[in-house]
Amino acid sequence: MMVEATEGQFNISGLSRYRHQRWHQSQQENPNFFFGPAGLLLYGDAAFLPELYASGSKDYKPDVETISTFFGAHQNPDGTWFYARNETIPENFINRVEPYGLKDELNAILSMYLENPVLFGGNTAKGKFDTINFGAIKDGKIEAGVSIDEALCLIFQLLTAPMPGLLNGVAGLATGALELVLSSVGDIFKDLGCPAPLNGA
Repeated sequence: MMVEATEGQFNISGLSRYRHQRWHQSQQENPNFFFGPAGLLLYGDAAFLPELYASGSKDYKPDVETISTFFGAHQNPDGTWFYARNETIPENFINRVEPYGLKDELNAILSMYLENPVLFGGNTAKGKFDTINFGAIKDGKIEAGVSIDEALCLIFQLLTAPMPGLLNGVAGLATGALELVLSSVGDIFKDLGCPAPLNGA
């Protein structure tokens, strides 16, 4: 599905189409489908392909050959793919020259999401989908005008906010885990004016 959706070019536009198709497939096939704010991290994973896996020896265009080599994926004669457990860096690979930072990643996530936006929420009954509100997400949508700083604060909230559990309602992150997150990345977000997390643990 990914190769077809991207037409073999793993750029932001192609990966945006792929993520859009996967959202609709999952929403239709999974009665318990839920796409919450953490779903943005799926876009973050995908953003690594054009930003970090593209080779300078191919003008930094992330093509099928380069990407499949990284993941140990091989194509059968009938067009299907199989995993050969031989992930490797492609021959003559030249990595990017410019450092890739948190704001670069957020910009890629937002660009990919906003090109083909999908709703945040979940299936609640047959044929019924309810949207959610969370931080910069209103009525299940991130508006096109959201700033990188607002998106960074949303990610910070995801890292530090209480998350719903399937059996016990809402539980806060363990204090030790929260302190680890804050000591590792807290200053970055504090400088942006992100609100301090409230821990219910």
